[in-house]
Amino acid sequence: MAARVKKQGNYVGETRKQLREGYGKYIYSNSFYTYEGEWRDGKKHGHGKLLMKDGSYYEGEFIHGEIAGHGTRYWSHNKNTYSGQFENGELEGHGVMTYADSSRYEGAFQRNKREGHGELTDADGGIYEGSFHNNKRHGDGQQTYANGDRYIGDWINGQRQGSGEMHFQDTSLYDGQWRNDMFNGEGTYIGVSGMSYEGIWINGRPAIEADRLVFVGEPVIELVQGTTFNVAVETRNAEGELVEDNGREIQIIAGFRHYTPSEGTPLFNLIEDIEEKPTPTPYGYDVVNYPLTEVNNMKLDERPPSPGGNKSIGNIGDSSSAEVNLEEEGEDVVTEDKPIEGEATENPEIREPPKEETTGETATLPPEGKPMDVPVPLDGDQPEGEGQASMPMEVPEQETPVPPPVNTHRSDEGKTSFQGVLLPSAPPGYRPFSIMDEEEILHATESSLSSTRGSQTFSDDNDSLDDDDLQDNENVDPTKLDTKENAKIDARLAKQRREKTYGDERFARPGEYVVMAQDVTNPPFLGRTLQPAYMLIKVTNALEKLKPTTKKSKSSTKRSKTNVDKS
Repeated sequence: MAARVKKQGNYVGETRKQLREGYGKYIYSNSFYTYEGEWRDGKKHGHGKLLMKDGSYYEGEFIHGEIAGHGTRYWSHNKNTYSGQFENGELEGHGVMTYADSSRYEGAFQRNKREGHGELTDADGGIYEGSFHNNKRHGDGQQTYANGDRYIGDWINGQRQGSGEMHFQDTSLYDGQWRNDMFNGEGTYIGVSGMSYEGIWINGRPAIEADRLVFVGEPVIELVQGTTFNVAVETRNAEGELVEDNGREIQIIAGFRHYTPSEGTPLFNLIEDIEEKPTPTPYGYDVVNYPLTEVNNMKLDERPPSPGGNKSIGNIGDSSSAEVNLEEEGEDVVTEDKPIEGEATENPEIREPPKEETTGETATLPPEGKPMDVPVPLDGDQPEGEGQASMPMEVPEQETPVPPPVNTHRSDEGKTSFQGVLLPSAPPGYRPFSIMDEEEILHATESSLSSTRGSQTFSDDNDSLDDDDLQDNENVDPTKLDTKENAKIDARLAKQRREKTYGDERFARPGEYVVMAQDVTNPPFLGRTLQPAYMLIKVTNALEKLKPTTKKSKSSTKRSKTNVDKS
């Protein structure tokens, strides 16, 4: 018998034998549900759509009155949409759930929950593929995060737990045990910076972790100008214990005390615009960068002959203090405790300038940039006019290149060392020195204005020099010398004054310098940079070591008298 269209109460549609059969629409008595679709034997069967008053719905297959088979379910309260298999009205089997935040799950469902194998794409683009249990990541799985990090391993209740590998986007790697979504247990971390750690981890950090750098040895070192030195650095924890980490990048730098120019000086007006930011130290003052280099970094023709030798700090190499060694040349030897028997020494770079004799000839300056020939004695005691040779003297350049910095080193089992480190001369215009020099000039000018003039002018200008500083010029009356001789004496006295104050200017000036060890691992290991280490280097005047403590030699006195007689 063919079905007939009929209205029965809340039903409008086809019927057969007084039962809903075929296609029809039924509004439930509570008016919350409305079904429109196929019917069989009075039950929803076939394809249909069940509408709910709040806007939610199911559209798909029905079997004997139950939601079963393939269909689509939409929830109005959370805006989620599911398309897949159903059984007895529940999500069961394979399906795709699209969430309101644009995240998406495709995989197995059981009793309305993610269960079994599936793939979850997070709203931020991260993707998990693996096992699920009770809606959570559980079992073996692989998670690729939005930033490029990738985890492969075990999961428990949505957290990384068990054994797993974490491949970070920057190529860092952790391979080991996990608990509560963190490194916990035995594991190995290899950072992109080159640093690695193998051992026990607790809540994402190494069980034994360094927090500072430490210089090994004495905290204060005294060096002669030009002395190379060695330093050792260790990584330690808060208890002072050595931490044997590997590959940490460590750099050593130097600094000199920061000075602010006095108000009213030319440098005072420029200081705010061009001054670098000073670095605080534990010594009660700030420092600004000072060059620090390694002898091995310098070209052979740039390496200055060192009068100070080498000093080791931290039990590396020779730990004896630096000495100044001068070789003998005949009987003319310069030492700290012996008189000078001649002017020539085995170290021509730091010897006193040779005594010049007036010949009456006019010196001709060479073209700019060309070397100048200056007669100098070959040996300590030569007759006038004999034993002289021309020594080329280059016109000094306007700029002195700053030597390369000390190379960074990597820690090995928590230790590293730096060999052959040197404090070179300051670069041109080094601000702390410029300020000190300017203030010294101002002080000298004020002292000169308050001193007497007249016959005392010549001696007053050099009142800071002792008899040994003046040497051959102490009995010379400048009024009896011509302009050329006065210029020579002034230049010699100026040189002597600078040597007395600054020593050998190829190296760092006498004074106190701060050497710092810094953790420059990049990126910082696990986001943490170690506290720096500090040590003091006290540099002494190299030329003071060479200054004779006894009277002048007879040959030196003889030439002094000869020069006066000629004048």
